[in-house]
Amino acid sequence: MSRYQVDKLLRDIRRDNQLAVRFRDDIDSVLSNYKLEAEERELLKRWEIRKLYDRGVNPLLLLLAHGAAGKQMGDYGTAMNPRNVQGGE
Repeated sequence: MSRYQVDKLLRDIRRDNQLAVRFRDDIDSVLSNYKLEAEERELLKRWEIRKLYDRGVNPLLLLLAHGAAGKQMGDYGTAMNPRNVQGGE
């Protein structure tokens, strides 16, 4: 996993409102600007933040990007709870 590229993307969508809007509206065009593996692209497209975290993505960046990605902040805790992930403990 190219964690640096995922972290960079998350940081970028948090810092750049126009990029965040593009991420929400046309995610494929945004993802094409980053050197991501196919699995990373799919996890980002499905916004599987717990699986990204389990693969070493920075949790603070995930939290900050969650809102920028148009997700409800209340859903963050639910998504990060390993019991809510298929195959979780």
